[in-house]
Amino acid sequence: MNWKQIFKNNHEIFLILLIAAFLRFVGLNWGWPYQFHPDEWNMAHAITKLTWTNKLNPDFFAYGQFPLYLTYFSASAFNLILRISLTQINLSEATFFLRFWSAVAGVGIVYWVYLISQHLFDSRFSLIAAALAAFTPGLIQNSHFGTTESILTFCFLAIIYFSLKIIEKPTRQNYLWAAFFSALALASKITGLIFLFPLATATGICFFSPVPRQEKLRILGISFLALVFTVTLTSIFSPYLWLNFSESRRILTYESLVAAGQIPVFYTRQFFQTFPILFQSQKIFPFALGWPLFIFGLIGLILTLAITIQAFRQKKSPPLKWPLFLLNFAFWTYFLSQAFLFTKWTRFMAPVFPFFSIFSVWTIQSLAAKIKHRQLLIPYYISLISLLIFPGAVFFTLYLKPDIRLSASEWIYKNIPSGSQVLSESGNVVDLPVPLSYLPLPNYHLVPTSFDFYRLDEDPKMRSRLIAQLAQADYLIIPSRRVFANHQRLPEKFPLTAKYYQLLFSGQLGFKLIKEFSPFDFSLFSYHLSLFDDEGAEETWSVFDHPVIRIYQKTEKLTTKDYERLLQK
Repeated sequence: MNWKQIFKNNHEIFLILLIAAFLRFVGLNWGWPYQFHPDEWNMAHAITKLTWTNKLNPDFFAYGQFPLYLTYFSASAFNLILRISLTQINLSEATFFLRFWSAVAGVGIVYWVYLISQHLFDSRFSLIAAALAAFTPGLIQNSHFGTTESILTFCFLAIIYFSLKIIEKPTRQNYLWAAFFSALALASKITGLIFLFPLATATGICFFSPVPRQEKLRILGISFLALVFTVTLTSIFSPYLWLNFSESRRILTYESLVAAGQIPVFYTRQFFQTFPILFQSQKIFPFALGWPLFIFGLIGLILTLAITIQAFRQKKSPPLKWPLFLLNFAFWTYFLSQAFLFTKWTRFMAPVFPFFSIFSVWTIQSLAAKIKHRQLLIPYYISLISLLIFPGAVFFTLYLKPDIRLSASEWIYKNIPSGSQVLSESGNVVDLPVPLSYLPLPNYHLVPTSFDFYRLDEDPKMRSRLIAQLAQADYLIIPSRRVFANHQRLPEKFPLTAKYYQLLFSGQLGFKLIKEFSPFDFSLFSYHLSLFDDEGAEETWSVFDHPVIRIYQKTEKLTTKDYERLLQK
């Protein structure tokens, strides 16, 4: 790869990458010192257990070891530079460096979008694609999460880029680069196997093209070398995939069964009675991309798919036939492999988010070609690009403010009287209110109770416990939509839980909403503005970093008999 040639006299991409870095690194300490993302916490906790004594065994196999080792050695090197004497990495350090590398990968994603786009557009439109990727809400969020999504997306795009290069020229260098990023993906998460399809497709295109037999043999030889290189590097970067194969297989089997819906767990209830593709189109893409980027990207996807099909019908192959085919093939292979799973988490769609930036540019270019008056092009580009990046710019403001759970906790300490009985919900990583070191309240205390509403319809004893706690509670805290949204949607499956929330929201339980914390609420000239409402998205989109928090106060004293009557089955 000739990096000097790529960057020569191209200051615009540097500016876009700087903007992307700003949008990803600012606010990287959100939620500090708490870890509100469960996957991030699990990974960070595994890193704290890494020592040379236990042969760097994380005893954690839901993901590969590459992100864990990358974080461990980065934190260790940082401590060595600062001459900090620590026997092991602590949770805060592990969390920070997990997020740091997610942000680095997030900037790299923008760059790969730019390089891939150059196979389809000229430099001007490639820059637009990179800019749209820089402001994509889902990519900004993943860069602030110390999880595998940013790294996986980075590797997926890198493999696609070098697959495109292989179609142009199947050199050993291009194959080894593709193999390198394939290994990083596999060492991060086993689902990286899906990322190998574009590389295999590029190999097939080269092999079946009209080239001499000797060239075909050379391609097969390089492909085999790349495969060996991939397996070798995967084993180096994630050794316990093989060293503790039985445990790795057990965890991967369990996670696969959960994803297929064969093992019911409380945190997958939102997927009951949901439909593939429709769910992603309603609950994921409009929020992770923003409606404008989703619509324009969808139009571009349809257009490029139609052009690709038409290209195969023509005898003379058009120049963009194979790049468009590979891009569409990579998108649909990954998307369809994940869309039909029972669990349809937002993170499963993360690797295809950048595709919408590229496909949107195709739509922008197609519409620009229809504008006859050239003086209208500049206003057209400015207005359209502004529309497409606006959701991402607003979403980024989350990381310019204190975490909403910290703000809610501060309000609770200042407004709820000491000694109050507070009833909250379990199922969150951290219960509210959280302790705040900057708010010295030595004599302040609450009497918090966290109730497991996930068991309310399953355990007959839970009903009487809830009634007793409602009678004692002075305040109720709903820390997110996680419980009520899923159970109210399915009253026939969870009748008692659905009824409880219906009674609460209607005021019949004797509680009144006194405070609501919404992440996208702004005050402008004394007017209250709510720019976005994404609480209806797939739950992990909001509950990890920007849930809506509701606080209710008891305004009517009801007896246990009153609650028994209201909550009778």
